[in-house]
Amino acid sequence: MENARRLLDRIGPLTHPCDLDLLIFFARHSHTLLASEQLAVLLGYEFKQLAASLDLLVGAGFVTRTPNPTHDADMFMLAVGDATGGWLLDLLHVASTREGRLAMLGALKPESASQATPDPAKESQPDDQRSDKQRKGGGR
Repeated sequence: MENARRLLDRIGPLTHPCDLDLLIFFARHSHTLLASEQLAVLLGYEFKQLAASLDLLVGAGFVTRTPNPTHDADMFMLAVGDATGGWLLDLLHVASTREGRLAMLGALKPESASQATPDPAKESQPDDQRSDKQRKGGGR
């Protein structure tokens, strides 16, 4: 897991499993003409998360997105090339095995888990919001 953490540190801004899966997808399919909705279905993520991950990869300069005026799909191209310092090949090598992928996902977990921490104030609200009349059987 320590090697996976070091690799993620070399890559940079990835914080969610979808970020990682999209980057691996584009590394394997460097020129892709698909709608974002199709990518979400293909990779198994909700559209909102996929859109956020796409924005992150495009903003980081890992992927370019070119709208296609004649089609609903965009052209996505891997843009990292030789500027990776070798991390792209390392990522593909590690992620090619189940153990490596699980290690990468485990290394992402600390940041992902902190984003998904439940709000204690919401959890302390009472479950039963019925009136006294309803609790005594007088209401529906």
